[in-house]
Amino acid sequence: MAEFVQQYGALRWAAVLAFTVAALIVLARLSAVRPVAAELAGRAAPGTGGGQAPGSGDGGAVDRESDAAHLLMCLVMLAMLVFPAADPRALNGVLTAMTVVYACLLLARVARWRAGEPAGSEVLPGAGVTAFAYHVVAAAAMLYAMSGHTGGHHSGGGPAPAPMLALAGLFVADAVIMSVPAARGILRHMFPHPVGAAGPAVVLPHVVMDLGTAFMLVAAASA
Repeated sequence: MAEFVQQYGALRWAAVLAFTVAALIVLARLSAVRPVAAELAGRAAPGTGGGQAPGSGDGGAVDRESDAAHLLMCLVMLAMLVFPAADPRALNGVLTAMTVVYACLLLARVARWRAGEPAGSEVLPGAGVTAFAYHVVAAAAMLYAMSGHTGGHHSGGGPAPAPMLALAGLFVADAVIMSVPAARGILRHMFPHPVGAAGPAVVLPHVVMDLGTAFMLVAAASA
């Protein structure tokens, strides 16, 4: 993977720039908005106008857990791009931990959703579940891609190229759909973000993650 990433230097540094911008956008969103639960509690209070839809208030409530997972994944991708020759065992450890934690958080959301409790987003029932499932899939895909790399070399027991290329195609398709305003409603993992005022600042981090993950999967498949 390191050889592929270093061979396409222009694409590599364009991806670094894109992930940096995406991380800054998500970080700004995390620091500027209230979590869904806080906004819902505020609307429930007398005189707060409880008829508004989530995400339409002044705070623009978003799913903080989902955005935090997005930010962490951006940072991991940046580390992989800036330091492509780093020990892959360290990356495997980080991605394993992320996948396990994300999966546990997803299971907790499923349990809350089935119990009729808020599960990260109130825009649509279960939207918070599907939103976080995206992060689980992205982390698991990168862990799968790195599973054949040990000690800086590609081992013979790694994943076959075909599944990684198929996964890359799915992420590219997701990015294309997310880039078309009329098609965004197809993908429910968009809804935890403030889609009422959807624009480049909302969509860009997701598209960057899709295309960046696809690029890394292709790099792994080419190793």
